[in-house]
Amino acid sequence: MLKRRKFLALSSGIVASVLTPGQSWGNAARALKEPGSFIGPQWPKSVLLNVNAEKKPPSQNYDFHPDNSIVDNIASVPLNVLDQIFPDIVITEDEIKIFKKTLARLSRLQNYIGYGNFNVIGWDQSLRFARNYQQIGKFSRAELDFIEKLFSIEANSLGFYGDKVVSRLSSSIVKKDIRKIPGTGHYLFRGDAFDTYLRIRNDIGDSVVLTSGIRSVVKQIYLFLNKAAEVDGNLSLASYSLAPPGHSYHAVGDFDVGKRNFGAKNFTEEFAQTDEFKRLSDLGYLDIRYPQNNSFGVRYEPWHIKVV
Repeated sequence: MLKRRKFLALSSGIVASVLTPGQSWGNAARALKEPGSFIGPQWPKSVLLNVNAEKKPPSQNYDFHPDNSIVDNIASVPLNVLDQIFPDIVITEDEIKIFKKTLARLSRLQNYIGYGNFNVIGWDQSLRFARNYQQIGKFSRAELDFIEKLFSIEANSLGFYGDKVVSRLSSSIVKKDIRKIPGTGHYLFRGDAFDTYLRIRNDIGDSVVLTSGIRSVVKQIYLFLNKAAEVDGNLSLASYSLAPPGHSYHAVGDFDVGKRNFGAKNFTEEFAQTDEFKRLSDLGYLDIRYPQNNSFGVRYEPWHIKVV
């Protein structure tokens, strides 16, 4: 039986300067104590994930790996424009080693428990798996500090101005509140999210596919670090493509849709040129979370269905 783990003590003092001179990751204490934020209850202690579930994203009728599908057009933006938009918060060379180890451990965790499970796993449960299975390996103190610091960052210091909708790293998702969507590897919350998805499928047909559903805090951390790795540790550029951990509405109800067989273009503005997008818009499904020229510091996301 897995040993019971004490709850992680979130420290408000983890704000050491590990970035470029004169920059910091923000005020951890303020981020952790922000009132009115969503705090999900814990999974029942008797519930363990099925580690024999999908070890890979399921084979689907569209041609992309969901974790590699979050693409953007940063390369096409002139450097002088980027300099004006982004504060350019970058992980320093001293932090890169821990950054890479943390990302690798999260990747091993996903590979071990399965892609679908990883979308909804909580942080405390992740620590139990890492500690008890050598295929993953226990998180080091430095790695835990790094993740706590990342979660506690003042997002507006990165140039991201959206809300923080999950206020605790230890927040998790109640299993009875979610539904797995067959053939996708993704889950949706029962109620508004699941009902909206069913209506979309009924109204438009199976040419519309679910490309991203619930993302737990753990999954968002993993995706955010992956994106940061693609842009040489630049957390500001990463936040242009992905909400920083704790700030993603995927954790509380929103989801993404795309056109079947449209591949990674489902996560670009090209999706807005498809018949599926036009029908979603005509039928009133697209109250877009991140519209063009939005004030959040986020790229345009015509594929993102706003539920919450």
